[in-house]
Amino acid sequence: MSLESVLKNIDADRLMQTVKAVCTGERLSNEAEKASFAVMKQLFEDAGAAVRMEYHRGYVSTPDAAALTAGGRAFDCRTHPMTPSADRLEAPLVYVPLRETASADPNALAGRIVLTDGLAMEPVVRTLSEKGAVGVIFITGLFIHNMIISRVWGSPTPETMHDYVSVPVVSVSMSDGEVLRKEAARGASACVSTTVTSRWTDIPCLVAEYRHPSGNFVMVTGHNDSWHLGAMDNASGNACAIELARVFKSVLPRMKRGVRFVIWSGHSHGRYAGSTAYCDAHFEELWQHCILNINADCLGGQCASVMTESPAMASTADLARTALREAAGVTDWIGCRYSRSCDQSFWGPGVPSVFSQVSEQPPFEGAAAEAFKLMFGSGRSGGFGWWWHSVEDTPDKLDPELLKRDVTVFASALWHALCDERLPLDAEAELREFTALCRDWEKQADGALDFSVLMKRLDVLRRRLADALQQADADRANDITHRVLRALIPLSYVEGSIFFHDEALRQPPVPMLRDIGRLAGADPHLRECLLVKLRREINRLILGTDLILTELS
Repeated sequence: MSLESVLKNIDADRLMQTVKAVCTGERLSNEAEKASFAVMKQLFEDAGAAVRMEYHRGYVSTPDAAALTAGGRAFDCRTHPMTPSADRLEAPLVYVPLRETASADPNALAGRIVLTDGLAMEPVVRTLSEKGAVGVIFITGLFIHNMIISRVWGSPTPETMHDYVSVPVVSVSMSDGEVLRKEAARGASACVSTTVTSRWTDIPCLVAEYRHPSGNFVMVTGHNDSWHLGAMDNASGNACAIELARVFKSVLPRMKRGVRFVIWSGHSHGRYAGSTAYCDAHFEELWQHCILNINADCLGGQCASVMTESPAMASTADLARTALREAAGVTDWIGCRYSRSCDQSFWGPGVPSVFSQVSEQPPFEGAAAEAFKLMFGSGRSGGFGWWWHSVEDTPDKLDPELLKRDVTVFASALWHALCDERLPLDAEAELREFTALCRDWEKQADGALDFSVLMKRLDVLRRRLADALQQADADRANDITHRVLRALIPLSYVEGSIFFHDEALRQPPVPMLRDIGRLAGADPHLRECLLVKLRREINRLILGTDLILTELS
């Protein structure tokens, strides 16, 4: 079967049938989730894949109940995972615009419940609580948007088990937020009650695959757990994986690598606990044999016309560009560098990634616009739609033809990853980007740190890599590409140990050098301490570069 035949074989009606079948209810470590996994298991088996279920221990949290009153009136609200429960917390209500939370006077917040704007985000809650707030209310959107309030990526360790916020949090709609602003202006108090259940449980993980004798494989990944019905987020991604399993069954004779479809829980209510646990359980295998991770999340939304902003790495940008052009006629893709989101739990073992979403809403103006810009990729789109993470995420919010369009993009990317003689991954582009990022950090350090050895090593590596790839046949070039990327990606994307997982917070490129940004404003003693740390981090980068050179020798 050719690529053209594969793309033509993607079926919009079947995709929508799968979406509806997967939507068994709000899937949060409950019976609805169990039923949804049973549906998917059967559909993958019907497609012809070898299927197994794995279960990994993980920490999840469910928002069970919430109540909010102010000025003698009750307001519809929802609390959020990984926050403490509260029994009738009553305190004066004060409104602080989101843009002013960082600069707000602690004396004006101490002992108060703070009302602010935007999606419920952990850094905002932490900032307000550290300034003395005893609770936080977010004004989210037309409908209440569910979020998870945690900076702990995946399940906690002894080092991170206390890194959760200490105040209750609820969110309300924009219309109720307007009323609450008026109550705050007249000096009213608010009363908040929440029930949040945080617990350890067995997180299900469905694995369906077509194996290849080489043992190497491409992963197609996504989460199943959902807020409410979660038709777009993420039954659409689950339907994509099942459809790809169906159409690629006939491609098996042409595959140069295997494909592994992995769907887990613990994304929405575990802060990526499912993908993290899968990485931890399969770390060596991922490091040795996983060629690429293609993540599928939030596809086919109504009016999702922006197709220029999907995430990719430097090494996978050409693959993204090719797939979007072949499958959807997109010729102006810009893309964005991955942030700490969308189940990107595989940078430690050095797995390249492409995509999560491939389509988003057009930019919009209004009260929720700024929050969506902060949340989504490049900030140049309108995100996933007003129904995202809300009770309105139902199958009617998907456009069958747009869902088909998005899935054909994934099919094109998967085709090249499985069938091209040479891997459609550009290790030289990844190295060029990494080198440019290190130069940026060197410039920002303004002579305070010696980058000369590192930059010389990178120059030698650039020449060696180019020569090695030019002289290699396809098999050798693929091996070089895989080995270089699995060593380079952690240097570019991981701040701490590759075996642990950095915080679920925004981080700069080459995050181990982030403290360079603190030098300019540091007092003399802190500056010296920062320089000690940063010299060690540069040594770490030099050694990492030397290890890559060893791979080429």
